[in-house]
Amino acid sequence: MKITHTRETTSRRAAAGGARARGMVALTAVAAAVLVVACSTSDLLTVQVPNSVNANIFDNPAYAVLMVNSVIGDYECAFGGFVTTEGIATDELQDASLTAANWQLDRRDDGFTSGSYGTSGCTSTEGLYTPMSTARWEADSALGRLAGWTVTQVPTITTLTAEANLYAGFSYANLGVAMCQAAFDKGPLVGQGGMFALAEARFTAAIAAAQTAGLTNIVNAAYVGRARVRLFQHNAAGAIADVQLVPAGFVFNASMDATNPRRFSHVFNAISTGGSATVEASTRALTTENGEIDPRSATTKLTTKPGDGVSLIFIPNKANAASLTAGEAIPMPMARYEEAQLILAEAQGGAAAVTIVNTMRAAVSLMPYTGPTDAASITSLIVSERQRVLFVEGFRAFDIERFTVTLAPPADSAYREGGVYGHTVCLPIPDIEVQNNPNIVPGQILDGVQGHVPVP
Repeated sequence: MKITHTRETTSRRAAAGGARARGMVALTAVAAAVLVVACSTSDLLTVQVPNSVNANIFDNPAYAVLMVNSVIGDYECAFGGFVTTEGIATDELQDASLTAANWQLDRRDDGFTSGSYGTSGCTSTEGLYTPMSTARWEADSALGRLAGWTVTQVPTITTLTAEANLYAGFSYANLGVAMCQAAFDKGPLVGQGGMFALAEARFTAAIAAAQTAGLTNIVNAAYVGRARVRLFQHNAAGAIADVQLVPAGFVFNASMDATNPRRFSHVFNAISTGGSATVEASTRALTTENGEIDPRSATTKLTTKPGDGVSLIFIPNKANAASLTAGEAIPMPMARYEEAQLILAEAQGGAAAVTIVNTMRAAVSLMPYTGPTDAASITSLIVSERQRVLFVEGFRAFDIERFTVTLAPPADSAYREGGVYGHTVCLPIPDIEVQNNPNIVPGQILDGVQGHVPVP
């Protein structure tokens, strides 16, 4: 059974509430039409910008569907930036541009807080904190409004509540794995454990609402998301209970297409289209302990010209396509059965973990693991499997942090554009948040350096 995006099973809302929009697209069209038919040339300097609307529009329950669609559209764009940013910050992707501002992230500079990861928008290769925080705020704001309305006002209120909670959960979870700390609604600093707890609460609420509305795909996506953050909070029993409910073949995607830059598949766009990133040299041919190149993390060399004029451009096969249109439309998985199985393997350990790993390997014609099953060996196996199975899907940075993986390229080794690689394993709270939030205590900010950050 393969289940993809929530849009595939809730299309009935399109008939009830109008065509499904991404972000503010529908309102953009309306505003643009008004601009054409209703204004004179003397009003051109005073009309409302066509891609913006009055913030109060979402106080009207008539726009509830559009409000949640906006959450989904902004999250999906933010998710693409999250994946590429995390890839460049780790041993998955390498910057291939001539943009010096990008080198801090690629070089893992210690304690840098002014990088583009904090300020760039969601269509950027390195935009993470601002777009993901925006999606998180929109989701929570939507939930607050939905809580004040009735089913009479919004017939699909239970479905919308399930969706808003789901995307809020993923937003908090992504911020938790990427950031050492974050702040919400001008509140104090929240550590990774706190963000995972917030995510768990949203996933739990999503499950309850989705079960009531009969939205199986949202239920399963929330099970995977909740199991993920439960595992990160060392709740093995809770994680096991969740993932055992996820059916084989399940995948919940962020949908992409080639018609709008906000909806391009970020990995394909950054590597194949733009040549601004490539797969890190050390991970272009990852193998199992048996020496077999793993097809789940295999890469292909492209003829794309790199921005720096020097790098060789490699792309993960899972993110590659024969044409530009097909490549920009490759969906990006947010939660899937394979992750659920790796969570189960990690939570159970021992012989059970080996059985799960070998079942997954057999599905792609790889030789089984036959090594020792002591705790240290199983941990090493899980780390290796996660690196290859979940390659360039946004998990590697937190795995490096929580398993104390040796950094690659090595810390203190020479960086090709000058300087040396740093020791950063999570991204510090960016300056943009500190400067605009009076409730952040500077002395409590973590620098992101491996060994300086308490792992939840």
